[in-house]
Amino acid sequence: MPNLEIFIKVTCALLIIIGFAQLFGRLIKLIGQPAVVGEMISGVILGPTVAGYFFPEAMSEVFPKDIMPVLFVLSNLGLSIYMFLVGAEVDVKLFNKRTIGDATVLSVAAIIVPFVLGALIAYGFSDQINSMHIDSASLILFLGTAFAITAFPMLARILQERNIVNTRIGVLSLLSASIQDVISWIFLALVTVMATTHNFASIITMVVGATIYILLLFFVVKPLLKKTAKKVNTEKDLSQGAFAVVMFLLILSALVTDKLGLYSVFGGFIFGLAMPRDGKYIHYVSAKIKDITVVVLLPVFFAFSGLNTNLLRLGELNLWGIAAIIVACAFISKYLSCMLTMRWVSNFSWRESSAIGGLINARGLMELIIANIGLFYGLIDVGLYSILVMVAITTTLAAMPIYNLSLGRNN
Repeated sequence: MPNLEIFIKVTCALLIIIGFAQLFGRLIKLIGQPAVVGEMISGVILGPTVAGYFFPEAMSEVFPKDIMPVLFVLSNLGLSIYMFLVGAEVDVKLFNKRTIGDATVLSVAAIIVPFVLGALIAYGFSDQINSMHIDSASLILFLGTAFAITAFPMLARILQERNIVNTRIGVLSLLSASIQDVISWIFLALVTVMATTHNFASIITMVVGATIYILLLFFVVKPLLKKTAKKVNTEKDLSQGAFAVVMFLLILSALVTDKLGLYSVFGGFIFGLAMPRDGKYIHYVSAKIKDITVVVLLPVFFAFSGLNTNLLRLGELNLWGIAAIIVACAFISKYLSCMLTMRWVSNFSWRESSAIGGLINARGLMELIIANIGLFYGLIDVGLYSILVMVAITTTLAAMPIYNLSLGRNN
């Protein structure tokens, strides 16, 4: 396909992706759901499950295979930038000793119980879901991680949209979700290295390399950026040069962590955490990139995920029964473990415990990332990929209704 034709095709695809994301984002808000949930669903609507089924010729014309690599690049770039924003906007001042203690206890329960249940399902249904024939340890580790993950970035957007990010429950949920995701990323990195290299030395290289890079970000890059932050706060403006430095380091972080086997989005998140919090430096940086990332690039990732999701294939592969079991177990394991832990260990009320369980249970964006990593590295097929997309959508859809019902709120 000529370059000009690729440009036209990609541009048309972007118009449709942005339009659908905005449409479904607005529609979902009418029933009390955050816009990001509608944006996620819009990706599935554009894929072979709905639009591709009813209008196969039209959708193959709109999303030809030649433009998929371009959409892949845009989606991963958007994810890395979005995770940078999430990391940069984490307000560490809200994390007092009591909250950190509660979040640690909550994180342990929210990881161990779902991970064990996911591992058991991987072992018990290996013949049905392991069509890629990866080793049992890798499949167990992968599905356990998929069960244990929490949608930290999506949870942040949900809490921000509802103005509850700085409440006691909001802060606790965000801190716990961040702890869970860091641990889950380590598990995911291990399974990726195990499945693709089968080399213990590669695992050691990944761990050592990631540790060194994180230390460099916090103890070398951060002090240097503090000098820039001081100048920006004095001038009350972020110059193009200063902004270019941030973007260069952001893309470099994504590249380095991807090369280490940690996937690019982890680099964006860690660099965001390492950003200095002096004055309004973070605000100036976020203001320049937030809207274009949320409105354009993030929906591309949802669309790319949706284009790889075919729920109709579950019927063809006789996986509907297994899909129901996986979705139900993923939902119940995290919700109940979080709720009971908060009630019995941290002495929250039943209502508060249920609300926290509902929020932490949302897997959304992170589950989609895990599913995409699994598909990209050949760990899973389109059947299990589609099931994980179902887990992402159902648990995220249930988050706010559970929160509202638990606390007796109308919306």
